[in-house]
Amino acid sequence: MRRLLITLLMCAPLLAAAACARPWRVPFEDWRPYSFVDEKGRHTGLETELLAAVAREMDCTVEYVRDLPRNRRLPMLASGELDLLVAASYDGPDTPEVSWYTRPYRNEEFGAFMRAGAPRARPPLQTLYQVLEVGLRLLAHRGPSVVPIVDEFAARGHLTSFEDYAKGVQLLKLARGDVLIGDRLAVLFAARAASVALTELALPVRRDLVAYKLSRKRFDEDEVIRFNEAILRLDAQGELRRIRKRWLP
Repeated sequence: MRRLLITLLMCAPLLAAAACARPWRVPFEDWRPYSFVDEKGRHTGLETELLAAVAREMDCTVEYVRDLPRNRRLPMLASGELDLLVAASYDGPDTPEVSWYTRPYRNEEFGAFMRAGAPRARPPLQTLYQVLEVGLRLLAHRGPSVVPIVDEFAARGHLTSFEDYAKGVQLLKLARGDVLIGDRLAVLFAARAASVALTELALPVRRDLVAYKLSRKRFDEDEVIRFNEAILRLDAQGELRRIRKRWLP
């Protein structure tokens, strides 16, 4: 038994090296405060730090691929040109032949915002359907709809899309839309950076759990298990919680 344990311990580094013979290729975008390059040229942010912790735990490294349009990322994951995507929702488009989901590693919350001081509906709006029915214009991130009703805003000509949250906040400031919906932390970060005062509406948009989406061209089932075990260890050690606490308001 002792000899077997020694053999397994000796093989473990070799197995890790085999799994990480090259860095994980991950798409990068300026998505503050989740991922961005700081003034010293370093990749940082909530998602960046979380993934770096998982990579260290697995004796792996990360290589960021820049300037990739969102609509190219899933095809590149399927072909093996990308190894993983961060912050993947379980209800996103997926096929078993293309990718794996890891266990969730953080919560994601979306909110709805108006300009501070903008005229408010009476009685207060309680759902996005009410926002639609009173004829307000919606601002939402370009790409797959966060919630299905976004498509209804588009069908009625009451939708303005934006590429990043800094632009979305600017459009709201310029009254190009009445209500902005999106990732709560990203919206608040962009508004604070632009010194734009917002009022958050007390209406539900979306709450979710996010995971890593792994390419089946890169990861087999055993490696997915290793990935999940690394997340569990970091969670038990409190490391994921410490990282989230540094970035979450």
